[in-house]
Amino acid sequence: MTVEISGVAVPRFSRREIASFARRVLRAAGGELGELSIAFVRDATMRALNRRFRHKNKTTDVLTFPQEIVISIDEARRQARAERHSLATEVRYLIVHGVLHALGYDHETDDGEMNALEFLVRRHVGLE
Repeated sequence: MTVEISGVAVPRFSRREIASFARRVLRAAGGELGELSIAFVRDATMRALNRRFRHKNKTTDVLTFPQEIVISIDEARRQARAERHSLATEVRYLIVHGVLHALGYDHETDDGEMNALEFLVRRHVGLE
């Protein structure tokens, strides 16, 4: 699998570490994707994407498109602060969430299947 990272930098979390982590998540989830792009954006970009594709005029933490995960670094930073863990940890949580969506899971419609798998994957990759 090829992982491409783009957008704003994530402090203390290299592109190579991000790609390696995404591969570990895919293995833990038992899924395969030929290619995966992860883009880190600011709130303004995320808000525009959320408005265009989900008709919600607000920012969000992560959006997943076919083979692409978009993460708001600004929202991730706020969530990390609120949860009292590092930005790198929050980004890892969002990568797990985004990868599961990329594999076809949908927590809004699957009666908890994605949420349960998300906790298992987190544990498997050392996040819990």
